[in-house]
Amino acid sequence: MKQTEALILERTALGPGYYYYRLLCPELADKAKPGQFIEIKASSEETLDPLLSRPISIYRINPEEGSLAVIFKTVGRGTRRIAALQRGNKVSVFGPVGNGFMLPEEAGRIALIAGGIGMPPLFSLAERYPEKDFTLFYGGRSATDLLALDAWEQLGVPYKLATDDGSAGFHGLVTSLFEREHLAASFDYVIACGPKPMLKAVQQLAARFRLPGAISLEAYMACGVGACLGCTCATSKGYRRVCVDGPVFEISEVTFDD
Repeated sequence: MKQTEALILERTALGPGYYYYRLLCPELADKAKPGQFIEIKASSEETLDPLLSRPISIYRINPEEGSLAVIFKTVGRGTRRIAALQRGNKVSVFGPVGNGFMLPEEAGRIALIAGGIGMPPLFSLAERYPEKDFTLFYGGRSATDLLALDAWEQLGVPYKLATDDGSAGFHGLVTSLFEREHLAASFDYVIACGPKPMLKAVQQLAARFRLPGAISLEAYMACGVGACLGCTCATSKGYRRVCVDGPVFEISEVTFDD
């Protein structure tokens, strides 16, 4: 892991509160793996506001250009300050952090299940392994929460959409959509990233169908190096830190609170 200053090569507003950034950071891009994240801080040494960095999943990795791309949603002061930066500005970046995804060789049809801003790390995985048979199941509150669909089309990965309000695709939970599709045409492996209620539902479905897989947890990570213990989660192996022991865990390993 390395702390560096990254140049913003591209900034695009994707929708209400959603932003895409492409960052020039060669040393990080050379080491990054799908499923990892970076810590970004927009404060300067003069203001130190906000004091802590914000963890953001890696969306695209381009070691040839030396760039990493991220997609994030503004949810507080830290992410709003990051969103205020423009092309040509520089930002403090630390990473890459976390363990990333591992794909077993025997995995055939792979279901990628994304809830909201959990989509970007799954895209980095699909882009890294174009030979794999992926299908994306992507859910959000409404159509405005379903981002970068054109990039999935260019990648050649089929996707199935679900929205809570029925404004796009299946009217209902993305896990219900996956359950229906799996019963029609079985998958061999499942990987999910999104909010905890969705991940818990995916875990239950995987147990019911005896599906192996992995989940990537979303958590508030203050330090990113495991020192603050602010992102601990309960697992079958005891309490573990999402930032350094995860964010990717075997699908049955995490214990979700009722």
